[in-house]
Amino acid sequence: MADDTELTIALAEYEHLRELSRTVHDQSTARLTFFLAVASGATAVSAGLITTGGPGGRLAPAMAAGLGLLVLLLGVFVFARQIELNDRGRRYAVAATVLRTYLARRAPALSPFIVMPTLDDPGPFAPEPFHRHWFRDLVSQAGMIALVNSALLGLAATLGMLLAGPAWLAALVAAVVATTSVAVHLRVIRRRVARSAALVGTVLTTRPLTPAPSHTPPAPSPRVG
Repeated sequence: MADDTELTIALAEYEHLRELSRTVHDQSTARLTFFLAVASGATAVSAGLITTGGPGGRLAPAMAAGLGLLVLLLGVFVFARQIELNDRGRRYAVAATVLRTYLARRAPALSPFIVMPTLDDPGPFAPEPFHRHWFRDLVSQAGMIALVNSALLGLAATLGMLLAGPAWLAALVAAVVATTSVAVHLRVIRRRVARSAALVGTVLTTRPLTPAPSHTPPAPSPRVG
């Protein structure tokens, strides 16, 4: 068996990866919750301003439009940050899988009892593939933010077209704008996932992932005579 120093370093690195993964998960969840809360609050305030008509005149629609613009700007920033956090989380997961592979190869007798994925055996909890169906990206945390952003853009297009054309044209333009926005958001998500997959693939193919044999000092040769 390899020197205990190697095992100590591997376990410490694995624990560090667990902490990093937990931090990324907590930050992602907190940002999504904050954004949804702000969007819901802005929607409620805007609906109240428009339906009650106060403060009167054209001030209420202007205030509602301003709230929508602020939520949209916040959505763009949160979306970009969410993509970054998701990318880190995926790479941390790969790093943890590589370390589990090292630990499993150190003790082959324990391999059947390791159910978390390794490079040799994905197990029942196989990690999510980098290349996946577009719908999976759409229902992710970043995808939910993309849907809210696209809905706001579609609503803005509807209000703008209602001032200059018939309702059917406004609905058509809103559908085109919202669909295009969703497609652009998904394109950004999938490009980032593909770039991360390429980076991980390069690292895994250029590193020797076989534990080096332990270096034990040679036994002293017996004295002659």
